[in-house]
Amino acid sequence: MKYRLLNIFYNRENEIKFLEELLSEELNVIMNEEKHQEWSNKEIKEFNRFRYKLKLERRRKKEKIPLNSLEKAKYNFNKLMENIRTYEEVIQKRLWMINKHWLNLTLFHYLPGAPATNNPIESYYSKSLKTDSKKQFRTNKGIENKIKLTQMRRLNLLKKPKKSFLELFRLFIPFKL
Repeated sequence: MKYRLLNIFYNRENEIKFLEELLSEELNVIMNEEKHQEWSNKEIKEFNRFRYKLKLERRRKKEKIPLNSLEKAKYNFNKLMENIRTYEEVIQKRLWMINKHWLNLTLFHYLPGAPATNNPIESYYSKSLKTDSKKQFRTNKGIENKIKLTQMRRLNLLKKPKKSFLELFRLFIPFKL
């Protein structure tokens, strides 16, 4: 199911074919619980090797995971939506979320040269901002406080005091030297 969801936007046909073959093999093999677990672990390792092989091939060719066209993405999504009631609640919520934000998720198809993800933007901010600033911008209140602080700096309200704390402390009679 996970790869069917991933296949909406990215071409994951190879992984789906591999998993479908495993599923048909699993249905043909009758085992007890212990043998089934052993077989399952072995096949998971095999699937991970297969995925790693595909990843290495893409890296050698300096390619990324190919994107599906808008028509193919819509077809894959509609195919999943036909049977939405048969899926687990978590998957249903994810599909409804994709349906709600379909235009935002497929906007890159309409704008030539637009990236399919916001990874470059996130990468820029994660490298350019300090950790405390990143944490500060996670909430609306943090952003509002940052805006107020910036305004105060622009209006020179945050100037250095004319006298330091020690100089002010020495003004008290008992501390005068």
